[in-house]
Amino acid sequence: MKQHTYTFATYNGRVKICIDGVLFLTFNQIDFKGIYAYKDDTNLYGIDIYLATTTMEVYFKTKQVWLDILQLLNTKL
Repeated sequence: MKQHTYTFATYNGRVKICIDGVLFLTFNQIDFKGIYAYKDDTNLYGIDIYLATTTMEVYFKTKQVWLDILQLLNTKL
């Protein structure tokens, strides 16, 4: 299985998460409510990021990438 590299950065108030140097998701720190949740469905793994007026839903096909992103969020947020 391919090993991915993950980066977490904040720039001008925006949180940016990249996988293998490609921007994966971004959101504004001001809108972030400070909580997120995970979904573990049969073969689809998801993360809900709660923002001021909406919820960002992100889904993964690969469990390992999902776990790696959750670990990154747990250590950086």
